[in-house]
Amino acid sequence: MSIDPHAIQIYADGSCYKNPGGESGCAAIVHYPDKLGLPDELIVDSGCSESSNNRMELMACIKSLKWIRQHRQRPDVMRVQIITDSTYITNNVSYNAKNWKENKWRNRHGQPMANDDLWDELLKARSKTRLRVDFLWQAGKTSPIARQVDKAAKAAAKRGGLDVDTGYRPGGVSRSMVTDRAVAERFPANGQAVVIRPYVKKIMHQGVHRISFNIFDEDSQTYNGKYFAFAEKNLGAELHMGNGHRVQFNLDPNHPQILERVEEVSLPKSSRRRT
Repeated sequence: MSIDPHAIQIYADGSCYKNPGGESGCAAIVHYPDKLGLPDELIVDSGCSESSNNRMELMACIKSLKWIRQHRQRPDVMRVQIITDSTYITNNVSYNAKNWKENKWRNRHGQPMANDDLWDELLKARSKTRLRVDFLWQAGKTSPIARQVDKAAKAAAKRGGLDVDTGYRPGGVSRSMVTDRAVAERFPANGQAVVIRPYVKKIMHQGVHRISFNIFDEDSQTYNGKYFAFAEKNLGAELHMGNGHRVQFNLDPNHPQILERVEEVSLPKSSRRRT
């Protein structure tokens, strides 16, 4: 999909310092078709003390959609393009998010999805615009207006403000003992019991914890891998970050779940790491 010069274009962006959980902000700038003769306008400028980058990307789009509904400029402009550098938005807004909602905010493997409150709000706001609204990915900072909205979102985050992201569910972040830059992958659960060291917790739909962890090998005294699995709320609260836990997994590699915390395992103060 390319830029339509006859459409209203809204450039939306979100920012979070010390993501997740830090000062956050979002911004959006509208660019009108040349035939309207109107200047670009900052239409979203919002900061709050605590949220996440993905939530701010969603919030920028939601506020833009609400602005569209409230400020329909001309009856002959029937299309809006929301331009974002967030693949989290563009990869999910047109198909996946609807399926998550129909499946009670779980994906096709049954995994609970994050930010369900804002995804639901975005879908509802889009349907209420009564215009064609397309979401278009564009690399950030590749045009003057994209640089402007990036700067505005960062300024809003740095400023903070009185806005509160009431749906933000604080989790936690600590240091991974594996130093490569790979992201955590789904743990291949097959009923095994292993020792894990959690380093990230995210609170998902209905309080389910998505836990990222390293595996600790007791024989070699080394850590390896970056994995994630899910745990129900009460169990997830017991799996403290930075500590060792022997846990029992389920039998579903598509939806890995920690079923039980068998025991706490003492970790050495200094262990070799695998990358």
